[in-house]
Order: sequence, then C-alpha cells, then structure tokens
Amino acid sequence: MPGILIGFCGQYCARCLVYIASTTSDSRKKERLAKKYSKELGKNLSADNIHCWGCRADNKNCWGKSCQFRKCAQEKGIEFCYQCREFPCPELEKYYENHPEPQQNLRRISKIGVDAFVSETASRE
Repeated sequence: MPGILIGFCGQYCARCLVYIASTTSDSRKKERLAKKYSKELGKNLSADNIHCWGCRADNKNCWGKSCQFRKCAQEKGIEFCYQCREFPCPELEKYYENHPEPQQNLRRISKIGVDAFVSETASRE
C-alpha cells in the first residue's frame, strides 16, 4: 500500500493542502498553512514545518509520521481505520467533525475497495 495517497483515516492526500504545498514547494501556501495551524494547534509553526508527502510516506520529518491514526492502524496491522472493530473511535469522531470527507472516503472504500475508489476519484478530477 505504500505510495497510495489515502491515509489510514481516509484523508485523500492529493486534496490535502499540506501535501499540495509540500509537493509543489509553494512557499506562500506553506506560510498561510503555518499561520492557520499555529492557531489551530496552539503551536508556533513556520513554513518550514509544513511538509508532507502523503500519509503513508516514510520521510523522517513528514507530518504523517506523527499521526495518531497512522500509529494506531499500524499497531493493529490494518490498512484503513474502518477495518478496526472500534471504528469510529472517539479520536476519529472528533477529527471527522471538522473533516467529514475522509470519513466519506472510508465508507466508499469499504464498499468498493481501494483500487476502485482511486479510479473513481481520478476520473472526477
């Protein structure tokens, strides 16, 4: 599954603003995101802190490396959170309150499979 641009939580990385800013090296986008996430996360972030190459990337300083959903899924040996008997856990429910698309993505993946989801999504873009 490495290389697929869908996170364990259902985030479609190709639509993620951090992923887009990172892969395009867009310094303006990175600055705006740093300001936004500084407020949301209560941390002092700079454009240099905005870097991600996909939720399944193995880059040492990628945001995905510290993702609680990634860590949990890997510990349980599952590819997506919907495969967990505790889905959706309280942490995911909180995340989905502000990010409903990943949950919708997982529901679709659970019905049609990841390959069909990727094909379906690519055909819409």
